[in-house]
Amino acid sequence: MATNQKEKRFPRRTVYIATAFTLLAVVAGFGLAASFTVTNGPGINGGGNYEATNAITFWTEASAGVAIIQTPVPATLSATITAPTVLAGAATTYSVNAATANDVGQFWKFTEAGGATASTELEIAFTVSTGTGPTVTTVIAYVETQTAPPAGATTFTIFYDLGSPAGGTITLNSVSELSQQCSAVGTCP
Repeated sequence: MATNQKEKRFPRRTVYIATAFTLLAVVAGFGLAASFTVTNGPGINGGGNYEATNAITFWTEASAGVAIIQTPVPATLSATITAPTVLAGAATTYSVNAATANDVGQFWKFTEAGGATASTELEIAFTVSTGTGPTVTTVIAYVETQTAPPAGATTFTIFYDLGSPAGGTITLNSVSELSQQCSAVGTCP
């Protein structure tokens, strides 16, 4: 079947300009990705004593690592002893400092066992060492188990926002986490 319509053609100049902009976008993307690095910081000396304690049987650290903070930005956990964040009934992501989408974050994953002790407050101390100085930051968060214990194990992810990768290098030296069970809601060690 023959048609009498003429094929629309773009001028060569338009094709060259579009190609140049496409290449520029690709090169800029690689340049931005190449400017971000994660490095090991200097060694840190430390010492202390480990005092024997009982484990919190219903709260365990499942894993830890570094990842990009996703959208929607996670809710920030309470820093107030008398007003702990009540954990959601399903797997949820939280933060311990002001989180920003697409920033790099240190995360910890905790598993709350099925049948966990109801309405129990936990004090969780997160210590993060960054930079070549280094700068050591400790953030304490307070969480409370649900009033009706979960039927099965539930995993919660908690982020510490390390900053934007657009700023260049983020140096993460070390992290630690310590969870303690409080004697009552509002009364913590």
